[in-house]
Amino acid sequence: MLNNYLCDTEVYHSRHLPFKNYFNYKICSIFFDIKKTEKINVFKFLSINKFNIFSINFNDYGNMKGNLYSFIINKLKKKYNIKKTYTIHLLTSPRFFGYIFNPISIYFVSYKKKIEYIIYEVRNTHHEKHMYFKKLNLKNIKKHSINKRLYVSPFLKMNLKYFFSVILKKTGIKIMINALSKKERLYTGMNIKFVILNDKNLFLMALKRLFYAQKIIIMIHFQAIKILFKKGKFNFKNKTIKNNFSYS
Repeated sequence: MLNNYLCDTEVYHSRHLPFKNYFNYKICSIFFDIKKTEKINVFKFLSINKFNIFSINFNDYGNMKGNLYSFIINKLKKKYNIKKTYTIHLLTSPRFFGYIFNPISIYFVSYKKKIEYIIYEVRNTHHEKHMYFKKLNLKNIKKHSINKRLYVSPFLKMNLKYFFSVILKKTGIKIMINALSKKERLYTGMNIKFVILNDKNLFLMALKRLFYAQKIIIMIHFQAIKILFKKGKFNFKNKTIKNNFSYS
């Protein structure tokens, strides 16, 4: 499973409390080894750190400018005192003609094809981001929870817990992210289908998911307007995040 893939991804949001609202949309994603960038730069329509139809700019990720792999490894060493030489695969949506907004990107940190850490990099529309580091074991690799640290929606309070379910298959990944409290129920997720990463499929994906990157931000604001009409309670952002990292 831990190869490089083009991904045809369906994203869904389903609110149940305190009101009901559902929407879904489809995007393009890439699942790739962030250390072996030479395997990405061979393609005509996908590039690392330079403009293309599809592109990955490492300055969009982490909290740094430079080597993304080293940045992640140094964070893991500092907190978990790791000694192994890990492989890191990133699941993210690439820029489309230079633009992207990624609500979430996910790092899979593995040793000998066994995933030992998972990192959720979450962004909001206020140009803030937070990285949730989670150490995995045999009990929590498929299901685990994390306390919410970043303001992501005016219709979700901060005192929530995220419940994750990550199911990896040979054909793709199924990810469920549920934000739950006594008074709020939001069920979200991604159904990811692996596609062979080559120039033909990149070109076809560009046609199939035309301007998907621009549609993400439009969809977010359109759904916010819908929720306002449903009398969703607006929670104002009252502070700027200071700590961009949390560990569990």
